[in-house]
Amino acid sequence: MGRQYGSATAVSYSQGQITFGAGHFDMAMIRLALARSRRESSQPCPAHLQSILACRGAWLSLNLSELHEWNQGLFGLDGGTIVINHSISDTVTILPVEIRPGGGSLIFSDAEKTGGTLLIHLTRAHKSHACVQLVFQNCTRQFACYDPMTDMTLVGLVPDGEKPDGWIAVRLNGNPWQIAHSDAYEGTRAPGLKREWQAGEHDTVILRLPA
Repeated sequence: MGRQYGSATAVSYSQGQITFGAGHFDMAMIRLALARSRRESSQPCPAHLQSILACRGAWLSLNLSELHEWNQGLFGLDGGTIVINHSISDTVTILPVEIRPGGGSLIFSDAEKTGGTLLIHLTRAHKSHACVQLVFQNCTRQFACYDPMTDMTLVGLVPDGEKPDGWIAVRLNGNPWQIAHSDAYEGTRAPGLKREWQAGEHDTVILRLPA
């Protein structure tokens, strides 16, 4: 049985932010909410500049090609789930996602890399948070590399640290997993700090960001 689609009553609008409550929302429903928000706003702004927040019980299902118009747009997680499915594209989409106190989940569908790349920059709005899950479907292993020079961690790299392993890469500020193991990558001059995770059940890698 599929997820129950959300209703208009589960969507609220406040100061340019669109908040989705319990239910499943696809891009068609998100666009309807955006159109309504612009109609009701005294100072309408472009769709890609509006903040979209997934609260507890919300399940937002999006395709990579649909996200391109929100390139460098604003998404937020506060207890909800955002599912991003791969689709063939010849572009690189940059999507900042802000983590609110309720945490949440980001799920990336299984897909062969056949064009199109998504770069997600995760930021935290406050100092204290619930756990955040990064779920990579049909993925046998996943890597994270920490760069002390920039104090930044990048998830989704092959061992040489140069190319995304698949179609998704996630950038995080700081060193949330306290990566300290130094490993010399093949073909590189200097060692790097790396951590590797193996897939669990159903060939899925689940990374949990500490609160």
